[in-house]
Formats: sequence, structure tokens, C-alpha cells
Amino acid sequence: MLGNLDFSRVRALVAQYWRVVVGACLAGAAVYVAIEMSDRQGRFDISYGYSVAMTCEEDPESYIWGGGCDRIKADIARKDRPSFLDLYRAFVTVHHTRIPSPATSERFADIPCESDFDLNATLKGTRFILSVDRFENVCSRANAEAIMEEIDERDRALLTIERGGLSFSALAAGAIANLTEPLILFAAAAVILFLWFA
Repeated sequence: MLGNLDFSRVRALVAQYWRVVVGACLAGAAVYVAIEMSDRQGRFDISYGYSVAMTCEEDPESYIWGGGCDRIKADIARKDRPSFLDLYRAFVTVHHTRIPSPATSERFADIPCESDFDLNATLKGTRFILSVDRFENVCSRANAEAIMEEIDERDRALLTIERGGLSFSALAAGAIANLTEPLILFAAAAVILFLWFA
């Protein structure tokens, strides 16, 4: 009898506060997915960060891709532990920032091509040759340089995550970066509005 009474009370509370229950369940699911994604992203990023450093090591074949390593040499040499904010920014850069960025694509969209510009010659012998797909339709030195700078930022971010390792700070920073993705925030706002007016 007492069990039935308790169940009835629970059912009544759920019926009364169903919006809160649904919202809490959706929020919990979103946090869980964000953490799982962060864990997976971080494990891959550590490998990618290590590969960035390896690319710039002295090697008999480094002439093929070793150019441009001076741009991130200081970041490769760093051994300090990144802060939570550094890790958050790194995850945003790696997983929530396009290369080339929309701003870069828009800035060079209407700029005429340089007749003497050779993309292959520009990238030859540099580490940017490993990201040649990022330079699609690039036909000026300034555009290529802008994309190189964005790749530098991505590689610095990968090195930051690699230094962070499999720590709780890195996991939390990645999860928050996933949850603050604009599309996720828009979806959350839409759900809140739906529950509010339902």
C-alpha cells in the first residue's frame, strides 16, 4: 500500500514537473555525449600532436616536408602543463574552427589571381604539403599565407592538447568546447523554448 502511494506521488510529481524532468534528461544526455566525444577527440589529438612534433624532427627525408617548422619551433619545445583555458581554446581551434576560416575565404573571394603564383612551388618542401587539401582554389601568395597561419594555429593547439595528456582538465575542456558549439547552443535554446511553451 505504501509502495503504491509512493509511486502515485512520484507519478504526480512527474506529471506536474514533466518539463523539468525532460529538460534534465536531455541535459544529462548532452553532457554524457560531450564527455564521450571529448575523450575520443583527445586521444586522437594526442597522436596528432605527437605527429606534428615528429614531422619537424631532423630526418634524412625532412627536406620533403620540413620547411615551415621554424614557425612552431617554440611550441614544439614547450614542456609546461597547459591551463584549463589553454586546453579549452585548443579544443575549439582543432574541432570547431574551419580551415580556411569563413573570414579568410570571404576576404580572398573577389581578389584576382596572381599570374605568377605557383601553389605547388609554394608548398613544396614545407609541412603544409601534408595539408594540401586546405589550399583548394588558392591562387595568391597572400591567401596561401593566411591559410598557413591558420594551420599554424591548429598545430599549436594540437601540441597544447598533447601536452595536456589524458587529464581530467583536458577531458572537461573538450566537453565544454563541444557543449558551447554554436549549433549545440542553438539546439538547446530551441528545446528550452519548446518546453517553455509546450
